Amino acid sequence: MRELSQSRRPQSWSYAALLVLLMLGQATSAIPSPLYSLYAEKWDYPPVLTTVIFAAYGAVAVVAILLSGPLSDRYGRRPVLIGSVLLLLAGLAVFVLAAGPGYLIVARMLNGLGIGAIVVVGGAALLDVSPERAARSGTLTAIAFNVGIAVAALGTAALAQSGLHPLLLPYLADALIGLVLLVLLLVMREPHSSAGTVPLGIPRPQVPEEIRGRFVFAVLGAGAAWAVLGVCFSLEPSIAAHAANVDGPLFGGAVVAAVALA
Repeated sequence: MRELSQSRRPQSWSYAALLVLLMLGQATSAIPSPLYSLYAEKWDYPPVLTTVIFAAYGAVAVVAILLSGPLSDRYGRRPVLIGSVLLLLAGLAVFVLAAGPGYLIVARMLNGLGIGAIVVVGGAALLDVSPERAARSGTLTAIAFNVGIAVAALGTAALAQSGLHPLLLPYLADALIGLVLLVLLLVMREPHSSAGTVPLGIPRPQVPEEIRGRFVFAVLGAGAAWAVLGVCFSLEPSIAAHAANVDGPLFGGAVVAAVALA
């Protein structure tokens, strides 16, 4: 019985792998930000289309956030995370093969589904793997999110500034890390002990009446913050570069990184 329980215990590297996966998800979301100006110049589309591309990403990410948690409770964290990484890789492939703005919308939607699920299920898997580090996991997750965005934005912007295949190399580097994590997920033991016993369904959030007013204000504030962040990631790189009269995407990428680390 002891051998069986030990065989089901998460591997020692699982916690670190999940943190890297969470970082990868946010890095993937930030890679296109410094490149939108290059895409717009290449295909001559208006700035409003960049907003549409980002909005499509946000819409499907919300769907993934709502559905991935119940799915992972029912079928396990590993299958959902594996599917999420595959969606991430599919989105990166569409970016590489993109022949017009429509491809960017499809790529961002695929990435949005994968990233939304990674955020929810990856965070839950961290708690499954190491419940005694719950408070620390929250802090490390926030750090992983911000560092992933900053590194991806700066690295992509630097490649774009150098002209060294900026519409190819960032996605290939991201995909390589994703493939390594996919292999780790395939050999990782399922961390959720009650997988297969939880009924499938979307939980309805309930807020106690005495804090409902404050909760609404908090939700509105968080929504406004994310809306501003969305504008920053989609349009701010080009707006900041234009306002500062700086040529090239490196300055805009630095702005995104600074916002992420603020």
